Amino acid sequence: MGRAEIWSRSVEQTACYVNELPKLPVPPLERTLQKYEKTLRPLLNEHEQERLHKIVERFGAPGGLGPKLQLYLLDRREKTDNWAYEYWLNDMYLNYREPIPVNCNPGMVMPPRRFTTILDVARFAARLVDAALDHKEVLNWKGLEVERATSREPGQPLCMAQYYRILGACRIPGRTRDSQYVAPPPRNGEQLAEHIIVICRSQLYCVPVQAGDRGRLTEDEICSQLLYILDDAPCLPNPPPVGFLTGWKRSLWAEARADLMKDEINQRNLDLIVKSLLVLCLDEALPNTFNCRLPRGGKGHAAGARDETNLAHQMLHGGGSAHNSANRWFDKTIQLIVSGDGACGLCYEHSNAEGGAVIQLVEKLWKHAESLPLSSEVPNGGHLPPPERLEWTLEPADLKRIEEAGAVLDNLIKDLDFQVYRFTGYGKDFIKSCKVSPDVYLQLALQLAYYRLYGKLTATYESASIRRFRLGRVDCIRSATPEALAWVAAMAQPKEDDIGNKKVTFHLVSDEKKLLLWGEAVAAQTAEMVDNILGQGIDNHLLGLRQAARETSPTAATPLPEIFTDPTYRLANKFLLSTSQVATSGNSFMGYGPVEPDGYGASYNPKGDSIVFCLSAFWSSEVTSTSRFAQALEESLNAMQALLLRPS
Repeated sequence: MGRAEIWSRSVEQTACYVNELPKLPVPPLERTLQKYEKTLRPLLNEHEQERLHKIVERFGAPGGLGPKLQLYLLDRREKTDNWAYEYWLNDMYLNYREPIPVNCNPGMVMPPRRFTTILDVARFAARLVDAALDHKEVLNWKGLEVERATSREPGQPLCMAQYYRILGACRIPGRTRDSQYVAPPPRNGEQLAEHIIVICRSQLYCVPVQAGDRGRLTEDEICSQLLYILDDAPCLPNPPPVGFLTGWKRSLWAEARADLMKDEINQRNLDLIVKSLLVLCLDEALPNTFNCRLPRGGKGHAAGARDETNLAHQMLHGGGSAHNSANRWFDKTIQLIVSGDGACGLCYEHSNAEGGAVIQLVEKLWKHAESLPLSSEVPNGGHLPPPERLEWTLEPADLKRIEEAGAVLDNLIKDLDFQVYRFTGYGKDFIKSCKVSPDVYLQLALQLAYYRLYGKLTATYESASIRRFRLGRVDCIRSATPEALAWVAAMAQPKEDDIGNKKVTFHLVSDEKKLLLWGEAVAAQTAEMVDNILGQGIDNHLLGLRQAARETSPTAATPLPEIFTDPTYRLANKFLLSTSQVATSGNSFMGYGPVEPDGYGASYNPKGDSIVFCLSAFWSSEVTSTSRFAQALEESLNAMQALLLRPS
């Protein structure tokens, strides 16, 4: 069978699966409004709940604005593949104006390697690139196996679109809204030219790795190109760190980029970066003492080997201007990071794909790179021209912008309170033995931990995959349910307290009652999760209604409906707890920053007998602390186990 025939059959098969994917539904308006009121109930007092009810009632009344906007969305659903996708993408990512490192880009830590020579570094990195080229070839021929749902109506095909938007993709800053570049697929039988960008000691190099007419470089040839860079970059004076601009506020970076593009050399450089397959960052190690500011109530970094928190900082942002942050191009979807001391990982721009798709790719690359021992034989690539080092034409105004961007990035990094916390008391094996979904269990653990610290719940974001639908990405599972509040309040009640010389004993909730409340909280969280993955979440729907109001308003000055201008809407979308499950198959993990100044980021990765949490906050906040949150999590997880193991 010829390759063109394979391509044709593969495209046909993929198209078949795409066509059989249903369109994302528009949930019933009345149900969304009821759920919206319910999700705010734990966050509002009775007076505020009554006021919200009247606002919602007016919005959803027959003949009111809500039903008209619902019809607009239903019409949009008929005319588009996914009525919510553009709304969601713009609102979640492309309209965002703050710096994307820490705030948006996750970092992934892979198990550290042991490099003894510079050849080891080049050889391992070359294998990663070689594996990426293998994967890109599969993408070019539309050869990815279509995944299918494993639960909740199992067997349904899942949308694979985001898997094709990872390699060769880049975010491009705009003054008011960013855009995305995604490499076009090859025409029938065409072999595309491919190149990567390698950054070492702040120097950017373009390395062609596949020519349209001569095929691709071998692993040895890629290795020889990387050896040249590792030898060349340390001998050069430090260049202006242009990469800092990608960590600046988006509108400022857009203005700076527009000025850079006025020069033909700069324009070509930027085009090469945008259209590269990926960026490979050849880093220097962060010192053990990096970010060793004592956590509140915790301990500093241990002496000796770098700890996991230190490694995570390197992958998230590079360590600032004194370390590796100029070795980044934060707009690029995939930045593979290989450090001379063996630290390895990834920083990725989030707008093109979710963590699951990216983790799957990165683990595939690492599995290939680790499959064979590193060869000590020096590769022979002498017939190749050396990689092209990118040089920039910079005016004084450009240099000033780079300096300002670096200062903003440094301040952001200094403010990041980040901790990798491994809970070793138990893991998903125990949780499953309790007949509870690990995701549901850990979401409730996070609610209990937050309540222990603050005596209340907060709007909580958990990403829910909606890949059962055409172009589906995510909706929001809201874990702060009324049922969760009732359970955490019972679990966190004090047993007794001293007031002056008088001892006060509280009316304790029995364990039987706690278990009953636990069952109700589990059921509510499970229902919320299922609703979301089946396309019945409320966040995309409310966003769609808001955007529909804007698109149908008589003038730009027409105010939005009250439901979207009332303070309760801001409260509902102020996610002081931003969470997601980022499961990995090995000993790797992924984390990210908080989305609010006084909030937490909390990713979790359940293993058989442990749970890895990546907790983040900002030091500048007077109310948050990852060390205190980790302690509250430990207490909560232990209390939950004790409750579920109590003698019957």
